[in-house]
Order: sequence, then C-alpha cells, then structure tokens
Amino acid sequence: MLPRNIRDMNKQTTDQQVREQAADWYDRLAELSADEQQDYQRWLLQSPEHAAAMAWLQQHLGACEHDLLTALAAADHNVSDDRAAEHKAAGEPAARHWRDAVRQFWHSLWPLPAAALAVLLVVGIVYPLLPPADSAVTRPLSYRTATGEQRTEQLADGSEIHMNALSALSVTMQPAQRQVRLEQGEAYFSVAADKQRPFYVDAGSVQIRVVGTAFNVDHTSDGVSIAVAHGEVRVTAGTQHWTLHAGDGVRIRGEQGERYQAGEVSDWRKGWRRVEGEPLADVVAHLQRYSTRPIRLQGIVQTLPFSGRYNQSDVEGTLSLIASLFGLSLQISDDLILLSGHDPGPH
Repeated sequence: MLPRNIRDMNKQTTDQQVREQAADWYDRLAELSADEQQDYQRWLLQSPEHAAAMAWLQQHLGACEHDLLTALAAADHNVSDDRAAEHKAAGEPAARHWRDAVRQFWHSLWPLPAAALAVLLVVGIVYPLLPPADSAVTRPLSYRTATGEQRTEQLADGSEIHMNALSALSVTMQPAQRQVRLEQGEAYFSVAADKQRPFYVDAGSVQIRVVGTAFNVDHTSDGVSIAVAHGEVRVTAGTQHWTLHAGDGVRIRGEQGERYQAGEVSDWRKGWRRVEGEPLADVVAHLQRYSTRPIRLQGIVQTLPFSGRYNQSDVEGTLSLIASLFGLSLQISDDLILLSGHDPGPH
C-alpha cells in the first residue's frame, strides 16, 4: 500500500485536476457545439466528483460573482484592483474577469486559507458540502430532421436514437437519469442498460420509462404509439398504465389506449411501414414527413382504418394505392395533394 503522504498527494493532484476541468467546462458552457456537449456529458458522467464540482459552480457562480470577486481579491489570489481596472477599461464584464480567475479561486478552496474563509463568511458565501452528483444540471441537446431525412444519434451512455423524417427531440443526460422529450415525429430508441439511471421519454402527455431495451415511439397527430422490439417498457398516460414486452404495442389518445401486436418494429428505418388498422389520418401524417407539398383529406372519415405495407417515401404511389382500395379521388398539383371521398372540384 502506498504511504499516506503519497496517497494524500495523489488525491490532492486529482482534486486539482477535477477543479481545473470543471472551471474550463463552466467557462465554455454557453459556446459548446453539439459534439462538445456530448464530450461534456461524458466527462460529467465519468465520476461523481465531476458532477459535484460542476453542480457547485453552476449553483454559486452566476448569483455570487460580485461577492466572489471581492473575496478573491481580499484573499490576495493575484486578482489586483489594477487588473480589475484593466478589464473594466477594456469593456470586459466582471463575470468574464471572474471566470479568468476561476482556477485561482478553486485553488483557494483546498486548503482554504483562514483569511479567505473569513471574507467568504462575511459576504455570506460558505462553501457547502459537495451536493449529490445528480444535482448537476446539463443543458439539453436538441436534434431535428428535415422532410425526408432520417438521422441516427449516439448518446454519451452508448444508447442510440434513430429519428424518422420531420421529427424533433431533446436529450438531457444526468447522473441519476436519462431523459428525452419527443416534441414531434417518430424515433426508435436502443437504450444501453443502466439500472442506476433509468431512461425516460416524454411524448406530450405520455411518459415512457425503461432501463435497457429497444422500442419505437410515434408522436403523430393527436396520438402516441409505442411498440417494443425487446425488453420491457412502462407507459403512463394520466392515470392509465401499461407494461409492454417484445412484440407489444399500444396506441394512446388522451388517456385511452388500445393494445395491438406490433410485428416488425421500426421497419420505417428500411423505408417501409407495415401497419394494422392504422387510422388514415395517421397514414397521411406519416407520408407528410416525406412530402414538401401538404397532403389534405377531404370528405373522408379520419379514423378510416388502413392495413398493409407501403413505401413511406413513395408518397404519390402510396396515396394512389389507398385511393384505389377505398374508392377515393386523388388529385395532385404543384402545391397540394388532395385525397377526397368525392369530386373535390377546383381548389
């Protein structure tokens, strides 16, 4: 076993490195690219000490920068009045000046000099015990797809999200949980198992909780459909609850849910969709993701059920098939695709 003085020195070196890294991330948080955001999340999740250090910075720096500047200067950590005046003359905000000195302030915390402690107590800033790791806040990452575009994103924990066209979602990774908000569209989630950090998906009024599994969520029109490829998924809508396993699906509107057999989950990733009894309005909404022209239904019951397999990117071909099956009229112009139950006339 290493001698105590060597162990203490190693710990001090590690503490110093964590403080340096946390200060660097904090200084750049507002300017991180999407890739840098993922690097930051990976760093945050590497160790509880990382999350705790960043949580403290986020909790105290924004509200206390003026007092901390005073404390730092009074403790004589190389932040002189002359240097502050230089920053002011250069038009730099006090916050930026303080962030330039973040590393020096971190060094003052281990060990904390008596003079600095006195100043901190006077201005009402007492360094607390490190907060729980899950109190660290990360900014959500936002992803969108355009019409006809599919996209795959790998998260910092190893999970993958496959997004269908015209979809939007945000991801927040925290030490105690992983959360996705599916604002619109459709996504297939392949979730890395982690019993300590459940994975949540919010799709409007529907909440989905998993630990490690693969499932599809379709937030289309005024409903949400969930289909499970493997594993277990728990779904909540208001006071209603469903537990789904491989091959199970549920369509939810409001708090009403209808179970169904999912069959092949997320076949849309291969360009095709297989549906059983899907309302025609939902079929059209899926096709709309691949059409720059609006698709309208006229004189047709929106809930008319459609079953079959179709190529989602072949919008006109699929609508022609539907029109022939149900005896509908299809009109296509440069600015509109109209599917109607009678002669639509001029539009």
